Amino acid sequence: MSVALAFGGNTYAQSESTRKERNYITEGNKLYNDGRYRAAYLKYQQALKENPSSVVARYNLGLSQIRLGSNPSDTTQAAKDMLANGAKAMEQVSQMGREKPMLASRANYNLGNIAFNSEDYANALNYYKQSLRLNPDDEAARRNLRITQLKLQNQNQDQNQDQDQNKDQDQNQDQNQDQQQNKDQNQDQNKDKNQDQNQQQNQPDINQQTADQILKAMENKENQTRARVTTGNQGDKSTDRNRSRKNW
Repeated sequence: MSVALAFGGNTYAQSESTRKERNYITEGNKLYNDGRYRAAYLKYQQALKENPSSVVARYNLGLSQIRLGSNPSDTTQAAKDMLANGAKAMEQVSQMGREKPMLASRANYNLGNIAFNSEDYANALNYYKQSLRLNPDDEAARRNLRITQLKLQNQNQDQNQDQDQNKDQDQNQDQNQDQQQNKDQNQDQNKDKNQDQNQQQNQPDINQQTADQILKAMENKENQTRARVTTGNQGDKSTDRNRSRKNW
C-alpha cells in the first residue's frame, strides 16, 4: 500500500505561505516525484523553517520521512526513527480536519498504511474510515478499507480456530486426567479386593474336631469358674454369722 502523493505549494492562497516556502515545496515535490526522497526531505525542512505553521510543508515532510523510513533494505534505528517522525507529522496534520480536510484525509490514509504494514489492522481500519469521512470520494482509501476488513476477518477466524484448538486440548487433558484417576481408583479397589481375598485364603480352615475341642475347653473353664464362685459365697456367709455385731 503506497503513500499519498505530495501536495503542491501553489494549492493555497499566497497569503497562507511565503514565496520562499512555496519555492522549497515546489522543488521538493519535483525531487519526490523523481524518487529522490532524501533531497526532497531537505527541501521540505527548509520550507518549514520559512513558515513553521505551513500544513502543506509539514505534510510533505512527513511523507518523505515515511518513504525514507519504509525502505525494506534499511533496518537501522535511524530508519525506524525516520518512520516514527513521519507518522508523528501525519498525526499532527490529521488533527486539522476542519481547517484542511483534504490534507487531513490524506494524512489519515497514510497512517492507515503504516498501521496496515505493521499488521495492526484494527487501527488501520479506523484511519481509513476517518479518511473517508473527510473525503468520501477517496477510492484508494475505500479499497484499502475493504482489504483491511478482509484481513481482520481472517485474523479473527484464525484466532477462533486457535482458541478452539486450545479448548480441545484442555478437554483432552481433563479427560485423560479423569481416565487416569478412574484407572488408579480401579487399581486401588482391585488391590484392596485382592488383599482381602488373599487374607481369607491365607487363614487356616477349622475342622469340626478342632471346633468341638475348643467348645469343650470353654465349657470346662466356665464350670471351674462357677464352682469357685459358689465356694467363695459359702465362706462369706459363715464368716458373717460368726461375726459379732457392734453395739451402739
